[in-house]
Amino acid sequence: MNNVIDKLNQYLADLAVEYVKLHNYHWNVYGQGFFTLHGKLEDAYESIAKEMDDVAERILAIGGKPKGSLKNYMETATIQEAAEEGITGLATIKSVQTDYQNLLAQAKGIKEAAEEAKDYGTSSFIDGAIVNFEKTLWMFNSYLKS
Repeated sequence: MNNVIDKLNQYLADLAVEYVKLHNYHWNVYGQGFFTLHGKLEDAYESIAKEMDDVAERILAIGGKPKGSLKNYMETATIQEAAEEGITGLATIKSVQTDYQNLLAQAKGIKEAAEEAKDYGTSSFIDGAIVNFEKTLWMFNSYLKS
């Protein structure tokens, strides 16, 4: 079970960094499509916030302790923070797309670890994240097609 908890904490740390990154982009995006993207980024960080809470509660439910400090998140996260500067909509989408691919891979790794540990609750829990990241990535890919 420790492997599942470790993977969930890794995922939680990356979600936390992504949450801040999405806010940064929400505040600093500019150019064509600003109005639409500004709102979509708000939807995205609200969704990530919910996922963070659900992951932390899942960690507690299976006897673990969720990471809860920015220091721990930054020491653990694989997702990098964004610079505090203006960014185009296209660059924003590409950056978030890369991060969501990372988060999807982590979610699938959690699924595999949970199945191996016979932790069927966590296995079932992570399915929603997998579906959501796959759908969002499909939308990014469709948007980026020329």
